[in-house]
Amino acid sequence: LYALQVQADNDLEKRASWANPTAQDVKSQVELWLQDQTVDELTQLKITALWPADGLPSEPAQLLNQATATIALVVPSAHELVIHCDSDNHSLILPEFKVFEEEGLSPWARSNLQLLYARWLVQQRLYDEALEQVKDLKPAEVIDPAALLFYQSACYHRLLKKDQCLALISKLMENKDTIPARYQTLARLMEADLKPLKTDSLDEIARLMGDIQRRLDLARAGKRVRTEEDDVIAKLDKMIEELEQQQQQQ
Repeated sequence: LYALQVQADNDLEKRASWANPTAQDVKSQVELWLQDQTVDELTQLKITALWPADGLPSEPAQLLNQATATIALVVPSAHELVIHCDSDNHSLILPEFKVFEEEGLSPWARSNLQLLYARWLVQQRLYDEALEQVKDLKPAEVIDPAALLFYQSACYHRLLKKDQCLALISKLMENKDTIPARYQTLARLMEADLKPLKTDSLDEIARLMGDIQRRLDLARAGKRVRTEEDDVIAKLDKMIEELEQQQQQQ
């Protein structure tokens, strides 16, 4: 029986469409990226200290922090972003980070900096801005694929994009035994929360009103808020009309 269970677990792992890179894999990615960079002696010493032969962190989140810190040592415009994401800055006005405009920035560096920034944005409840950073990223493109899938699904959940959210949760749970426990727990809660959600229901209307309030709290009053307000009014009008028709039939 135990052998059958092990075989079943192995088969499940084989079917998973993504996997976490090892610490050594990430170190190799960093070294490969550094080959195309101009690094002075002092900076190289700092990088070497970050990536010793032994004692590398095993958690993908820590590896992401370490890799983006390395990028920040080499790319001046990345330094501003990394420092911002590591600070307690809660300003509602977001800086325009020049690092994302650099043509010479490699796709590997850009993707991981985008994930780092999206993680910070989600913590500030800025789901639209976070999704803009990571909506097109794939797990194979980043150091912490579980974080990517989790934050993508969290954004879609808060924005009431049911199908996108559930698809990403399903993908995240392909490796449920290797992801952080908090991701697994919250993913299950998001799944249970969204699955019964029906279009034009009172539940959906209440959530839309909550999202409008969130945007107003974050000084994000604009076209999106006006559209959501119009949508809420239209849904309420439709619901009232249906109730009136039911009363007339009775």
